[in-house]
Amino acid sequence: MTSLRWLSRRRLGAGLALLCAAWPAWAQTPANVLGRIQQAAVARSYQGTLMFSAGGVLSSTKLLHIGAGRDHYDRIETLDGQPRLQYRHNEAMLTLWPDIRLARWEQREPVAEFPALPPSVEPRALENYEIQALDSDRVAGHPTDVLMLKPRDLHRYAQRLWADHDTGLLLRNDVLGPGGEVLESSAFTDLQIGGKLSAAAVLRPMKQLAGYRVLRPRAERAQIETEGWQLVRPVPGFGLVSCTKRPLAETGAPVLQSVFSDGLTHVSVFIERYDAQRHKQPLATGLGATHTLMSRHGDWWFTVVGEVPMATVQQFEAMFERKR
Repeated sequence: MTSLRWLSRRRLGAGLALLCAAWPAWAQTPANVLGRIQQAAVARSYQGTLMFSAGGVLSSTKLLHIGAGRDHYDRIETLDGQPRLQYRHNEAMLTLWPDIRLARWEQREPVAEFPALPPSVEPRALENYEIQALDSDRVAGHPTDVLMLKPRDLHRYAQRLWADHDTGLLLRNDVLGPGGEVLESSAFTDLQIGGKLSAAAVLRPMKQLAGYRVLRPRAERAQIETEGWQLVRPVPGFGLVSCTKRPLAETGAPVLQSVFSDGLTHVSVFIERYDAQRHKQPLATGLGATHTLMSRHGDWWFTVVGEVPMATVQQFEAMFERKR
């Protein structure tokens, strides 16, 4: 399950209202608002501490991001639980577990992580969410503009975003339940935007792996149909973002991962051969806004994970059918 979690985040809808006049000058259309948030997460340089809360569980992370033209660099350090460091240069991603001297090279997944939004957020999200402007606020000492994204159906959750007033950088994101309750929240507790940040802080450690056991699992692009599956009863509003085949860390057995997005959130579907030693009872569980469903389908074992209601997760499980 651990490795699966690691593998695991176009046209405008008719009748979409323009944003209210109280918004800043740059926020003339919904696409401008979301596009500015996405651009800031990639192009800006910033560093700070992130706090994540879900289901009573708190975790914190130190984040350094450097935007340098077409290149971007990240250093991510978990501050709770088992020590873990992650370095990213464009699509190359290195994860280090210092206490067990283990290093793992991978290609970065096409799933956006806070404070970024999916690259396709503007067109697809506006088909599935209604955007409303809320009051101004402050997060980590920075003035912000707040907006609400309300789902147009029951297949997804509402989200509330706090964007830095000056740069558009996303400083806080709450996922809300049907009653408006906060299911999970990500937010900067301290943040510095800009400044002279050196890419060497990321590139140098990526080359210093003496004493580490280095894993380089091979991942390859795949097609659902070529792998013997077909999609029936598509989940409304979600489109296929990527399909990848790679070996599991525990056994080396191949697992097929398909990632679907509605432009704001994502769902991952993992399919592997059923193994009686590893796959026990079916499981349906949730933490905050994230729901996980594990079940057997004949010779196959499905794991579906996404920040969507359990009913939506179940629809994704039923969407795959083995070709005869």
